[in-house]
Amino acid sequence: MGDLSLTALLPSSLPSWLGLSAAELPDALQQSLDSKSHRERWKYTKPGLVLELLETAGAAPQWRNLPDGVATAVVATDSADVGDFAPHVATAPEAILNLCRQQQLLVIDVDQPVAEPMVIEYGESSLPVLLRLSSNAELTLVELTNADVDVHQSLWVELQPGSHLNHTRQAFGGGSHWQHLYVHQARDSHYTLHNHCAGAALRRQDVHIVSAAEGSDTTIMSAAFLPERTHLDLQLTMEHRAPRATSRQRIHNIAADRAKATCNGRIHIHANAAGVDAELNNRNLTLGDSAVINSKPELEIYTDDVKCAHGATVGQLDADHLFYCAGRGIDALHARRLLSQAFLATCAQGPRAEDSQSRFAEYLT
Repeated sequence: MGDLSLTALLPSSLPSWLGLSAAELPDALQQSLDSKSHRERWKYTKPGLVLELLETAGAAPQWRNLPDGVATAVVATDSADVGDFAPHVATAPEAILNLCRQQQLLVIDVDQPVAEPMVIEYGESSLPVLLRLSSNAELTLVELTNADVDVHQSLWVELQPGSHLNHTRQAFGGGSHWQHLYVHQARDSHYTLHNHCAGAALRRQDVHIVSAAEGSDTTIMSAAFLPERTHLDLQLTMEHRAPRATSRQRIHNIAADRAKATCNGRIHIHANAAGVDAELNNRNLTLGDSAVINSKPELEIYTDDVKCAHGATVGQLDADHLFYCAGRGIDALHARRLLSQAFLATCAQGPRAEDSQSRFAEYLT
């Protein structure tokens, strides 16, 4: 944690659903921050830097043209109905601290299929956001962050049976940036995350998806370009608590010279989650001899009746591909740009894909 004292960040009162008193929270947080698993997740980013970001009060984010079928309200954290999916302090101490400290959160409720996408723009640190989709509801959510100032964001998602959420996160801008995302999936729910981002002075993304009932389906596609001397730390946990569910994770990163990209992807399959089909693939390209890539795919499986695969690669552009381009009159510099853009475009899909691919192209020129 560094030298930052938790005492200065702790709220005077806690929401009742947390199950802890204000007197118990400091010890619970400290125990989580000092645990082996937490230290491993923060091996390449100093947690004190993120805790410092949380000192800033959050404001309600802005959205464009609230679609029909979507209701919003800012409520006191203590009075929020978080349902059964509220995570334990041990799984997300920074996010829990932020949720308690802010005292308010923005609640977004969707109770039907929504035709138009909901677009949220973050120009400053945000109140925590709780998004709830009722049974069989559908929504396309686009989150945009292009700030050059230091910001923090946290999004908590509850997907009821049969609901569908198509989610794009676009994070550009050079300031320090922490994003937390927690998704709880009920039976037969579908969740897709399109994560498009660039490296920054500090960019930390914590993603925890919980498949809590059978039949749920999860897809994560992430594309990132890190300019010189920038940072990205992506921590992904896909937790399967129930049988007969599927998940796919595909992450492509490109790091320029002296940039530092970290991807820690973890698939956790519980003992009662037979029949799960899960995959994780992380591919990384370096564009300079001093670029740093930390790739750590993990499997934690407690049942034999599953189909599970993971893999990671780190390398440079294929010399044969460059030779192929040269044979067709494409100079080396242009060929590197085209191949890099194609590598990122594989994972830069979904809403705002064209805009994100254009942003990546600008970095590569």
